[in-house]
Amino acid sequence: MKHKHLSCQKNGFSLVELLISLIIISCITAAFTPLITKKFSSGVFGSGGGSVSDITNECDKFSSNCTLCTNDFCIVCSGLSCGVDEYKDTKTCSCKKCVDKYGADCNKCNDNKCLTCPNGEYLDNSDESCKSCTNKFSNCTSCDENKCAACKDGYVLENPTSSNPCTNFECGGDDFIQIGSLCITKKNMGDGDKLTIPSGVNVVNAGTSCSPSASNLCCWKGTTASPCDNENGGGYSGCTRTVCEWYAADYICKNFKAGGYTWRLATTSEMSNWANNSKGKGVNGLQLCDDYSGYSSAQCHFTTSCPGSKGNWCSPHIVWSGTVFSSSYAYFYYLLNGGWNQNTNIRTSAVSVRCVSSMPQSCADRFGDGCLTCDGSTCLSCDSGYILKDGKCVVDCASKFGSSCSECNMAFCTKCADGYHMSSNSSGNPACESDFTCSGSDFMQIGSLCVTRRNMGDSTALAIPSGVNVVNVGSTCNASGSNKCCWKGTTARPCNNENGGGYSGCNRTVCNWSAADYICKNFSAGGYTWRLATTSEMSNWGTNSTGKGVNGLQLCHWSSQYLAAECGSLKSCRGSGNDYCRPDYAWSTPHSDFFCYLYNTDFKCSYSGVSSANSVRCVTEL
Repeated sequence: MKHKHLSCQKNGFSLVELLISLIIISCITAAFTPLITKKFSSGVFGSGGGSVSDITNECDKFSSNCTLCTNDFCIVCSGLSCGVDEYKDTKTCSCKKCVDKYGADCNKCNDNKCLTCPNGEYLDNSDESCKSCTNKFSNCTSCDENKCAACKDGYVLENPTSSNPCTNFECGGDDFIQIGSLCITKKNMGDGDKLTIPSGVNVVNAGTSCSPSASNLCCWKGTTASPCDNENGGGYSGCTRTVCEWYAADYICKNFKAGGYTWRLATTSEMSNWANNSKGKGVNGLQLCDDYSGYSSAQCHFTTSCPGSKGNWCSPHIVWSGTVFSSSYAYFYYLLNGGWNQNTNIRTSAVSVRCVSSMPQSCADRFGDGCLTCDGSTCLSCDSGYILKDGKCVVDCASKFGSSCSECNMAFCTKCADGYHMSSNSSGNPACESDFTCSGSDFMQIGSLCVTRRNMGDSTALAIPSGVNVVNVGSTCNASGSNKCCWKGTTARPCNNENGGGYSGCNRTVCNWSAADYICKNFSAGGYTWRLATTSEMSNWGTNSTGKGVNGLQLCHWSSQYLAAECGSLKSCRGSGNDYCRPDYAWSTPHSDFFCYLYNTDFKCSYSGVSSANSVRCVTEL
């Protein structure tokens, strides 16, 4: 046996690397000299120990990045780069998945601990594992170990560090008011604990410059009005109201998440009666402010304390709408001398921001179609035709489309249960059919092949796909070349059903070769790939047909003498070769002019022109 040893012959092992390796070996040897007899301490080389001669540069059993090792572990691991969801295992000099060491919830880690968790979970440093936010903070969907950052739909974040930080959202209290079907913020965005401005907006103090644009969102906070007062303002001073330019206002409302609702700026028509819901109503109203005092509203006269805005003006008596006038202007309403007026202003103006949300009128509005009863966070029961699943109502597919349907929408089944497949023959409204078996009245297994028992087009399971011109017997179809023609109806005379098993020799669909080849290649029963049979595959079809009736392939014979249904030729397939219908002939492949047929009690193959009208049988490998 070849003894492993340090060698300079290994590819890529330079003199510098050899020198480094020898230094390392020397250091190890010196450090552990008191412990060495013939073996190194097991604490150095693992539980089994190892001798100096165990150190080698032949380390491919670990990885190509390991340049010095023992039999048990890698000593020098260099140039190894791992993915964000992997850690570097120094012992084996390889990358390993964080999920394999710390569980499926760990997104990022090192060799010692998990570092980050997926959304909705936090890293518990006590045991270095990822845990659900909802287990630590009730109704919380995003958190770290110390505080909740976001709540479930229907809840508002009240006290981030409490074990119950989320309260059920109601359109009322100090920050919200319901007017008709709209919930409206009572104060300017930025002026209430629940009316926070999301990240992405530059919020500066009044008097500080900000240059507003569609890509640089600006708000000014602090004393934005003078003279100002709180006359009938309900404690919400007209002096210190946050104001923003239109681009910031639009962004703030679209990114506001109170109650899990979708918020936005109001339209001018929705704002038309806001003054009546504000003047003289104090804390019970919208608490808009007026440019002048003495009109049952807090006064908030404009100032030049918003440098960078249009004219440097702060105008808290003006409220943005979401209705756009032009690429640079938007509509607004303003309270002046008690009057409520509409106008337009350039979008870089600094004015008040109020957000609105359409209030749900039913549990179905809140939690989706079919929800009948609910509480603040989840659906509790469903309407007829739905079932409750994970707090939401989903269509009861089994009741609507049968037990074979496992997934659906209100219109049709979209996925079948095990043991069933989607019908390829149903158009517009797919249905589930039992998984394919090569048996019954339409299919028969011969060796490893599944063969259609009847001509294509002669049962609902053996449908002819679109793209083929199917005409009645007696009608004309140009069957030459690549044209696809089939004739349906009485295609044989004389004809009978002797030993035919109920499948008459009189009415059998016949097609030219191009149609036959196309039909089989586009047939998809059972999800298999179908085709015409080769002549060699058809060699035993006679013994699988004559005298077997319904238990055989039910081929037909031009004569009535041979234990098969009779199907003499009939000159009624106009446009085919010589206008003859030949249901006693069955097309084969790979040559486009080959067919096979019952001959007395035998089965023979021959050839004819591609325009002949013959029987079509398809096969697939099982």
